[in-house]
Amino acid sequence: MNLLPLFALGAILVETGLGRAKGALHCFVKGLAALAVGITLGFIGQDWNDAILCGIAALLATLGLGDRITLSAAIAIAATIGIAHKLLLIFDRLMKALFNAPMPQSLFAFKPVLEWISVHWQPDYAFVWSVHTLAGGAMLGALMTAGPRIARYSRNGLPTAMPAHNLPLATLGVFLIWFGSQAFSQPLWESATLSGFVALLTSFAWTKWRFGKIDPSFAITAFWAGLVSGFAIGRISLFSSLAAGILNGVISVWVSLLLDKNFIDDPVGIVAAEGVASLIGLVISWFSGDATLGIGFINWVVAFAFGFLATRLICRILALFNLLRLYPMDELEGADLRLYGIAAYPEFEMREA
Repeated sequence: MNLLPLFALGAILVETGLGRAKGALHCFVKGLAALAVGITLGFIGQDWNDAILCGIAALLATLGLGDRITLSAAIAIAATIGIAHKLLLIFDRLMKALFNAPMPQSLFAFKPVLEWISVHWQPDYAFVWSVHTLAGGAMLGALMTAGPRIARYSRNGLPTAMPAHNLPLATLGVFLIWFGSQAFSQPLWESATLSGFVALLTSFAWTKWRFGKIDPSFAITAFWAGLVSGFAIGRISLFSSLAAGILNGVISVWVSLLLDKNFIDDPVGIVAAEGVASLIGLVISWFSGDATLGIGFINWVVAFAFGFLATRLICRILALFNLLRLYPMDELEGADLRLYGIAAYPEFEMREA
């Protein structure tokens, strides 16, 4: 049984729960549309596993934008990342063929370069580079271009709290992410699980010390980050998993606060959970002596930069034609009512958090 659909559902639930109540339906519609576009593009090669991985990457590239971007913009971003994912897979298979093929006499002069690439590029490496890192870079580019939600910052530039409307829903989502992430690498799942739960406990302690109270939304991000970092380590190791959990429990919070200070509004913490967490796992591998600069370090650089530049470009083009953001009135009234004529919670009175 392929568990990746559960991972996708969990990601949608996390975004929905951490966002505004009046945009909850739009988060679902946007997420499903992005997933559908990615799967459609991924199935061009008639491989179901490639298709669902492409759909996951496309979905993650729009996560956290549900309160501010149009449905057409989400589809455009998903298509861009779906194509980027396919290009990375093609490049990955070329690298695999290159490593396994005998070297022609004419290429002996390039042997040191090819050997260096073979050390740093890891084909089919638990899909960390082609899905998680690609999505992390893509989200940073999209968030920087789209800008923060209305009322996210006060007139003097200070961040204003916009509490999650349904933390139990987001918690259910991150549980599905944990369960569905077995599909990325079953042998490493137990090790990644340990790093995820250690990150969760570390975030409890860190936010309690930092803010005086435990912050559940940061804990959700930290748990997600711990999972991704555990897969990026690339081997089952008690010490490495504990180190990844502790580091992500602190760094995921720090990255989210740093983005906040720079007017990058990331309500889900996807940049920390998908982009930075994978780098932390690679650095841990580096220090543990598995490989110079960590296993697959060049994979991370290529995928993160590719995702960032692709979404940065497509979002700038969309913004030029006023197709990226919802109209201010739509965002203030709520995307659900303005776009679909119905609220996700019609029996309750909608109010600003």
